[in-house]
Formats: sequence, structure tokens, C-alpha cells
Amino acid sequence: MADENLEEGHKEKENSKQELEGTSGKALESFSITDLPLTKTPSAEPSKSSQFLAFASILLGGLCGGLIGFAFTDLQCSGNCSGWSGMGGLIGALVGAGGVGIVSILVLRAMNEWKTKSQHQNDTKAK
Repeated sequence: MADENLEEGHKEKENSKQELEGTSGKALESFSITDLPLTKTPSAEPSKSSQFLAFASILLGGLCGGLIGFAFTDLQCSGNCSGWSGMGGLIGALVGAGGVGIVSILVLRAMNEWKTKSQHQNDTKAK
């Protein structure tokens, strides 16, 4: 009895598989690309304005870090220390830009998650 049910289920799967394979190829070939329906999917990337603000903040953080590093090294050194001050400015710029870059990425991801969740809640309320 159980063997018969298994065989019937296996035959039904084969028949449905053949139907899908047979019709899907023909059905797709009959459509041109311009006739296919368009679907609207939400974008996972942040808006261009928020990307620009994040980039500008990274540049500003690097500038401020460079100025702080240059000033800190210049205050510690007496005489001609332009090389050391430049090195301090470069290290400060890298650290400042890196820190602001990490914070910017976290903020953009949080904004994206917030936007996705609010869209999902609005879609469920509409249904």
C-alpha cells in the first residue's frame, strides 16, 4: 500500500516536471524582452544625497584629523621638524578619515534597514 503511494507520488512528480520543462521553454520563447512584465524591487543602496554627504564627511574628517595630527606633532617638536609634522598630519588624516568612514558606513546601513522595515510595515498595513 505504502509502495503504491510512493510510486504514484513519484509518477506525479515526473509528470509535473515534464509539464514544467515542456511549457516553460516554449512559453519563454514566445515572449520578446520588451513584452515581459516589469517588476518593481526596492533598491538596497542608499540615496545619492546620503552617499554624497557620507563622502563629504569622510573628506572633512580626514582634513580635521590631518590638521590635528600636524598641530600635535608641530607642538611637540622644536626647530625644523617639517618632515615629522607632515608625517603626523598624514597619520592624523588617515585615522580621521578611517574613523569617519566606519561611522558613515554604519549610518548608511542603519538608514537602509530602517527604510526597508518601514516599507515592509507600510506594505503589510496596505494589505
